[in-house]
Amino acid sequence: MSEPFVAVTLADVARSAGVSKMTVSNVINNKPGMSDATRERVQRAINATGYVVNPAARALSGRRSNLIGVLTPHINLPFATEILHGASVTAEAAGLNLAIFTTANNVTLERERATLLRTLADGVLLVIPSADEHHIFGNAIPVVTLGAHGHRTVQVDNHTGGALATQHLIDLGHTRIGHIAGMRDVLRDAVDRQAGYHAALLAAGLPAPEAYVQDGEFSEELGERAARTLLTLPEPPTAIFAANDRSAIGAVRAATALGLNVPRNVSIVGFDDIHAASVMDPPLTTIRQPLEEMGTTAAQLLIDLIRGEERTEMHICFPATLIVRGSTAPPGRTQSASS
Repeated sequence: MSEPFVAVTLADVARSAGVSKMTVSNVINNKPGMSDATRERVQRAINATGYVVNPAARALSGRRSNLIGVLTPHINLPFATEILHGASVTAEAAGLNLAIFTTANNVTLERERATLLRTLADGVLLVIPSADEHHIFGNAIPVVTLGAHGHRTVQVDNHTGGALATQHLIDLGHTRIGHIAGMRDVLRDAVDRQAGYHAALLAAGLPAPEAYVQDGEFSEELGERAARTLLTLPEPPTAIFAANDRSAIGAVRAATALGLNVPRNVSIVGFDDIHAASVMDPPLTTIRQPLEEMGTTAAQLLIDLIRGEERTEMHICFPATLIVRGSTAPPGRTQSASS
């Protein structure tokens, strides 16, 4: 039978090093006035005992925990994965640790995690653009949101991105262009992308029938269902702009299942430029968000806020870029798939 786990305490380290607990604390917190010999003796004792600084205890005592918290719905979302890579590199370079908490899109879990992070973390990256940062964190710690919703934000120019995607299809000669919308009820990003779609159609004098906009909720499954609805209309669109790449991937799947060729029968544009966009068949034309750079920038903004450094720029907006690949072409022999 294994021995029960016993946590190593500050007193254990002090006893091993032959110094006071205050001396150990001063060394751990890099206080001045400690000789090199004392620092080395304490560090040897820390290594020998396996003592680990408790970030919660450090936070409760009013000192920094050197911990950045992250709240995200799921760790495996391509959007979140690329952002978090950039953030983790930046945090590590600053000597900080990144602790990732998932919420599974559950409001109760979101609030529980937020309560924990208010105690543990020096600041939080909110990769849940729909969350109300002020309501769940108040002014307890600095928070930076990846998205358009928040007091301190890092985002892409969603309106211009939506317009670029739609204008690309217009330039190819499409006049019947559908849109698979994102989570418009909770995400400003989705609203802005749809607004860009409508603005491009209006500028070109093209119609935007109500039936040409279907909800995809930023998911492959619902994107596929929305595309099927669009492509089985009596007069289906010859092109579709999906609010994100996952919806666009679902749209390609729907078109294929209906016997339509992408892009000969229907052109499809996504938004994000996740890794899958460049390797799918056909490769997806999309609007690129510099996700990793956005993560880097958000983390640096948060670190500056934690350190009390002045930042005049609290809302950082990256330009959207059109990436043309194989899923778009001039309209061909588009057919109705309603039969």
